[in-house]
Amino acid sequence: MEDTMDPLLRICVCIILVLIDAMQTAYYTAVTSLSDSDLEPDDEGSVRIREPALTRVKNARANTYTLMCSVWFWQLLTAAEGTAVLVGVWKVSRFLAALAFTCIVYVLGRALPYISARLADVKTAGLLSAPCRIFTAVSVPFTWILNFAASIPLRLIGADPGRLKDEVTEDEILSMVNEGHEQGSIDEDEAEMISNIFELDDKQAEDIMTHRGDIDAFESSVTLDESIQYMVDAPNSRFPVYEGSIDNIIGALYLKDAMLFHMKEQYNNQSIGKIPHLLREVKFIPETLNVDELLCQMQESRKQMAIVVNEYGETSGLVTMEDILEEIVGNILDEYDHEEKLIAKAGEGHLRMNGKALLEDVEKVLKKDINKDNYDTLSGYLTEKLGHIPTSEDRGREIDDAELGYRFRILSINGTMIGWLDVSKIARGIQDTSVGRA
Repeated sequence: MEDTMDPLLRICVCIILVLIDAMQTAYYTAVTSLSDSDLEPDDEGSVRIREPALTRVKNARANTYTLMCSVWFWQLLTAAEGTAVLVGVWKVSRFLAALAFTCIVYVLGRALPYISARLADVKTAGLLSAPCRIFTAVSVPFTWILNFAASIPLRLIGADPGRLKDEVTEDEILSMVNEGHEQGSIDEDEAEMISNIFELDDKQAEDIMTHRGDIDAFESSVTLDESIQYMVDAPNSRFPVYEGSIDNIIGALYLKDAMLFHMKEQYNNQSIGKIPHLLREVKFIPETLNVDELLCQMQESRKQMAIVVNEYGETSGLVTMEDILEEIVGNILDEYDHEEKLIAKAGEGHLRMNGKALLEDVEKVLKKDINKDNYDTLSGYLTEKLGHIPTSEDRGREIDDAELGYRFRILSINGTMIGWLDVSKIARGIQDTSVGRA
């Protein structure tokens, strides 16, 4: 059937559609770029977007999915009509017509409005709120029908597309954060903190705890005087107290409580485990407790310290509120803390590493992939290569790891754990991992 519409009228309709498409894209970009502070009065009580535009913009922010569907609708309609005009009026081939108008829609209806709206998001949102509200309302019946049709096959397989309309995923938020960082609107430190917050759900208490071998604790038989003499020189203010072994923790001694009881001279020479009401109750948590849940529990219980226990009830380590905060903001050092670098350069071609260094940190320095399934620390990894529990006789022993291409020379042993090591690249030609002689 031949189209009898006046060609000039069809061209005008096409131009109008391009303008509507551009306005919708600009409005959607502006609305999604606005922050809450852009819509709130400043310190002087003035607002950047006046009523009634402000109400329309707030409604659009609350229904971004509907606005996004409207943008798609007008883009498709514009591209279809433009292609038809080029084919019908200028007798251009369908492929060239589709290609040409796709480029026109992209430049005039997508790229240009997007950039303009990002440069002036507040002004764009206010100016376009009224006309774009009408354009969105016109498109709603069509987009509703199309969305309903698209949801039919999804519902047949048991999916519920309706719940995704207003759901923002973690990946989408992180993507927006990274985009904001690349554009300079979010500082690197801020972006890293946001990413660290999302990672809390992926970490467990055992991942951030101070291991049992590094716990500063008191035996219950220690006198109050002796404990205070140690506490005033220590960087911590809270100490677990145990009876017999670290696996039998009976409470926690706080420096403030110790000083209050110290003022009563009758307690100074008594064992801290026998002084009534001196020790505070401690919180015990499993190794597998997620860090975000741990944070909530510590906030509710108002406790700054928790003891981590394994499935057998043995003490695995200790977690403090500071440990959790450091997972978000990085290391927090005060005037009593002395930062210990577990990995450092030690001359040309050599590194100095401590057995306590995490394997993920060793990976970053050596730029190698290390199997972390069984061990968290460099000491654990090398102990497996060594084939036995380290002793003082292993001081000076060399462990050649051909897979990593590095030689680890043991400099010190701390109990049954490897202490400091000298790390250097091994000569070519070594095929298998081997343990050298002292």
